Amino acid sequence: MEEKIKICFDKEYKIRVMDPVKFERSEELDVECSAFMDKIGSFNGKINDLVEVLEQHAVRIDEQKLRAIGLRMTCENEADQRNRQRRAIQAQINEKRAELDRYMAQSQSLQRIEAEQNIQLERLNCTQNN
Repeated sequence: MEEKIKICFDKEYKIRVMDPVKFERSEELDVECSAFMDKIGSFNGKINDLVEVLEQHAVRIDEQKLRAIGLRMTCENEADQRNRQRRAIQAQINEKRAELDRYMAQSQSLQRIEAEQNIQLERLNCTQNN
């Protein structure tokens, strides 16, 4: 089937092979496509800006997460260190109590020896006086 080629003149008196109505519609479509492409370009720019902002927020969030993890570990280490310190102090207290008990026993022993020696001195003094 052969199509007949129709030659027309447009409003500017240019020769056209296409029907003037179709040509005007294609021109309108070209303008609409250009406007659509501009809008898509603008939308793409805004999306890129949004992605950039979200990436910056993600980086800050990750930094804060790492900081929070570090602080939590520091707190846990502090609690462990306090427990170790408490046990060390408790061990020192037990040591000092044992030392005090030894000194008390030694003191009591020395007091008994002193009392015995005083009794013996009194006996000697009594026997010498008699």
